[in-house]
Amino acid sequence: MRRRHIATLLKATLLVVIVGTLIQQDLLSLAPIKTAISRWPLVLGGWVCISCTTAIAIIRWHVLIRAQGIPIPLVRTIQSAFVGLFFNVFLPGSLSGDLIKGYYVVRSVPGHTATAVSSILFDRVVGLSGLITLSAIALLVGSGGTWSGTLGAPIVLAVIGVTSGVVVFYAALLGLSDERDPIFRILRHLATRFAFLRGVLKVYEGVRVYHDKRGVTLACIGASIIAHGFLVVAWICFVNAMEIDGIPIGAMFVVVPIGMLVSSIPIGPAGIGTGHAAFLAIFALLGSNRGADLFNLVLAFQFIQAALGGMVYLTVRAEAVEVEVEHG
Repeated sequence: MRRRHIATLLKATLLVVIVGTLIQQDLLSLAPIKTAISRWPLVLGGWVCISCTTAIAIIRWHVLIRAQGIPIPLVRTIQSAFVGLFFNVFLPGSLSGDLIKGYYVVRSVPGHTATAVSSILFDRVVGLSGLITLSAIALLVGSGGTWSGTLGAPIVLAVIGVTSGVVVFYAALLGLSDERDPIFRILRHLATRFAFLRGVLKVYEGVRVYHDKRGVTLACIGASIIAHGFLVVAWICFVNAMEIDGIPIGAMFVVVPIGMLVSSIPIGPAGIGTGHAAFLAIFALLGSNRGADLFNLVLAFQFIQAALGGMVYLTVRAEAVEVEVEHG
């Protein structure tokens, strides 16, 4: 418990240092936000695009849940997803809400804990696939262009490395049977000796379900690419709203996915601090020092979505209390 408190204190200190430094260096200020507000149709357009990303992601997750054989209605999936968005603004990272939405799925349909976790885990893999596919395509199309050289070898190598890992993962998942899957064999062997690995094995068995759901898997990957395409378009809207010139559109399809991946690191709630630092550094490569301010426009809409999620959370809580009273 003491270690947890120390870790929380260190994270909070790091966030204060990051945000304080950004403000002190005028890398995080109100002036660009005021400019964006004066061009509100572009900001609103960006927020609509993010809404499309959220909607597609929720439907994609619902499809993956149903593929697991979990009999959950779409409305409950939507409720669970919005509750997760609500808790994302309080818990570290942009992935922490997954734990909450998984809990509500399990509570709604008892007896499906491992498969629910598997659907969330695989949904994140599919989401990563969409992000990295956009980056890889943009790099391929933009290779030889002026902007591709400014990103630097580390970013290019990171995209190539993650893309290679994703390709290998899907090749193993879709191409290998359970008997030929080395990870599956190892986990089954270790689970007979170590009880704590039995839960991990069940979750991986859930992921292996998608081996026989190739159509679902490929459709969800395609949906993920479209969803993150909307996200990049949103950032393009924000760049224009802040009147930032000289940012190549092709480069946005590389830097935005990378920045969003970094912002998901569980340090600050909703990616605060980590997202600011990541986008500041990435957009600096493209000649702009307003990356942190751009991320603020994303954060603003995340808080709007969280507010909607809070209302859904109160509704779900009220339903739970009613059920308890009826059974009490």
